[in-house]
Amino acid sequence: MTAHPAPAAPTGGFTLVEILVSMTILSAASLSMGSLLFQAARQAGATSAGAQQSAAIQGTMAKYDVVPFDQLVAGTTCMTVNDPSFPHQECVTIVNVNSKAKNVTVTITPTGNGLLQPVSTTIKRTISGNGNPLKTQ
Repeated sequence: MTAHPAPAAPTGGFTLVEILVSMTILSAASLSMGSLLFQAARQAGATSAGAQQSAAIQGTMAKYDVVPFDQLVAGTTCMTVNDPSFPHQECVTIVNVNSKAKNVTVTITPTGNGLLQPVSTTIKRTISGNGNPLKTQ
């Protein structure tokens, strides 16, 4: 009888150690990507809130830009806006500079986002003293 050689051990596949090392590397990479994605999401939210803050201040300034000069009463008024997308407080201060000029200052203070600081802007409203500019009368 002829002797048959013993079958060789299978050489294909991965060992348990190789699988554990690859899983460790993959989990470390996943953790670092998770924190990076969290920071990116937070920055995107702050950018969106900044755009909403700019839109709020421009809208409020546009309202006071069209109000007739004589109807701008000196003083400060504040209003709380509870919009879920951008909760904030709007304060408008009107100061009489002289009989023909008034300063209108609008301040927007975010109440729901700790990353944003209050922003204010001022316009100077004036009226001419020449009466009717079209000289129709």
